[in-house]
Amino acid sequence: MSIVAAWEAAVDKAVEKGTDDFWCTLEDRRPGLLPERVAPLLFAALGRLTVGGDDPAGRAALLAVLGCAYRQLGLLTHADTIGDALLAAVARYARPMWTSQLTDAWERAGRRAAEAVRRATACAGDGPAWWPAEVIAHDRPCDTIAILTVRPRQRLPHRPGQAVPVSTPRRPGRWRWLSPANAPRPDGTVELHVRAIAAGAVAHSLVHDVRPGELVWLGPPRDAGLGLDPSTIPSC
Repeated sequence: MSIVAAWEAAVDKAVEKGTDDFWCTLEDRRPGLLPERVAPLLFAALGRLTVGGDDPAGRAALLAVLGCAYRQLGLLTHADTIGDALLAAVARYARPMWTSQLTDAWERAGRRAAEAVRRATACAGDGPAWWPAEVIAHDRPCDTIAILTVRPRQRLPHRPGQAVPVSTPRRPGRWRWLSPANAPRPDGTVELHVRAIAAGAVAHSLVHDVRPGELVWLGPPRDAGLGLDPSTIPSC
């Protein structure tokens, strides 16, 4: 088994069982640093970032979320403590396959991941890192496409032309950019039009697995180059 494959297996197991260990370790070392409700999302995201191997767009979506989370919660100065807690939880739930070689490689990858988060934090805005949103409708016009109507618990500050990172608890730590089909309606709902692709774990799950009543997570909206510059609109 390759190092990356071993990491992926370890992170999958740790995300399922080790989030409490991660949070308790942080709480012991830095009481009050991380709200317990935030720990599962942060743990899964940091694990996936350290493993790497994601497509560049997925990595950018993940970093947009992490940058906002670190800025909002003031986590940047505690990056070493967070990294140590992450490694301890992953290694514990990867026994007996975890070796000193995996630890050394993980620490190197963790330093690269921490630097990427530092740069993302410097570019992040001041808003929330994510919005929980309930799936209230799931339509399948064909086998590979789904139209999800979601209602965030707080109104999403989305403008036309922006994309948002999207994640589902069915694929923890994985984020994908999607461009909502509409600005938030008066009731706050937005539509997400998703096409399943062979290499897209998030898209596949959104199309084939997610059902009304489930939660998804929407990250901070970002300009995607699709907006219309008012100065270019000809006058009548």
